[in-house]
Amino acid sequence: MAATNPAQPEALADIEARTPQALHPILEAAFTYRKQLVLGVAAILVVAAAYAGFQAYGAKAKASAQAELGDILMTTTGAETLTKLDGLIGTAPSSVKPAVVLEAAQTAMTLGDYAKAAGYWEALVGLTEGEMQFVARLGNAKAMLLSGNAADALKEMNELVGLASAAYTVPVYRQLALTAEAAGDTAQALAAYKKLEEEKVGDTPFIEYKISQLESK
Repeated sequence: MAATNPAQPEALADIEARTPQALHPILEAAFTYRKQLVLGVAAILVVAAAYAGFQAYGAKAKASAQAELGDILMTTTGAETLTKLDGLIGTAPSSVKPAVVLEAAQTAMTLGDYAKAAGYWEALVGLTEGEMQFVARLGNAKAMLLSGNAADALKEMNELVGLASAAYTVPVYRQLALTAEAAGDTAQALAAYKKLEEEKVGDTPFIEYKISQLESK
């Protein structure tokens, strides 16, 4: 279905254009490893939202920890990056630890180790507050869904819907729709897709297709 949806490439291109240049390597990795049509978009939205939190925490970090984190991200890839980040998590000062855990979560997601990623996202929830904590919970719900735990992911998404600000309406309802459908809750998935239709998202043809598909069940 992903290959036949003409609206999807346009939506992804639009997101890439609006994403900070520093995030483009992560963006490309997300495209390479995406497994579902719309989940790829949701993942990028999470990364873009989390980037602001990373910058805020990074500004307060001690110089040595910042340098080590930067060195890891610049000189390693894949599983080696995750191993190095794991080591840094154990030694990083509290001011930089959220940024390190965020990178570990994103790396685990890219590697497809969703169960491990969920652990990092959960740890990030405990290290943050406000918008950054919300982003961490959204990431955790996504990781749980991709690791096959749709029921718990749906429970988390139902809580996040009630907490989401207007800026997060689209990514939250998009993730809710996918999660509810995976959990077998057709009625809730349909309601979420209809909410997205009201928001006039970029991939409206796909949303309309999903509504038609779910209404026929």
